[in-house]
Amino acid sequence: MEHWIMLAMWLFGTAGFILFIPRKDWRMGFFSFLLFQAIIWLVDMITFALDWQHAPVREFPKATHMPLTLDYFFYPVSFAIYYVNKKSKDGLWSRFIYFFVWISVITLFDNVLERYTDLIAYDKMTWYTIWLDFGFLYSVSQVCCNWYFKDRDSFQTEQRWETHEN
Repeated sequence: MEHWIMLAMWLFGTAGFILFIPRKDWRMGFFSFLLFQAIIWLVDMITFALDWQHAPVREFPKATHMPLTLDYFFYPVSFAIYYVNKKSKDGLWSRFIYFFVWISVITLFDNVLERYTDLIAYDKMTWYTIWLDFGFLYSVSQVCCNWYFKDRDSFQTEQRWETHEN
């Protein structure tokens, strides 16, 4: 059963990336995907090393103790969809609600996986520490993506001013 769930996550993740990220924003989606992948790898490497969680069923059991589908594909795709579709011009309250709901849904999905499959098992983590973990991962990734794309936009603005002055 776990193999079918992993296959479904790959299919739904790929379809979600294509359907929920506009083609003009694919570059932003790929960058946010890769950035989240790097950050979740660092954080989960610690939690797996401390035996706070483990993955009984893994794609490459001898290569790593971490779940490839969850940590390297499905959760990064979910962050890419979240980041590309967030409305930065909305008010602070609506952005907080969007963040809160998104993190809660991801945590609920993770808890369902933990309870009904062998894809992930939490030894010393509870649902609220998982929620805090995802909140931390999303916050740090969002700050890094905002910083990167802000620098890129300001660089393009400087180029426009230089061409208009000449």
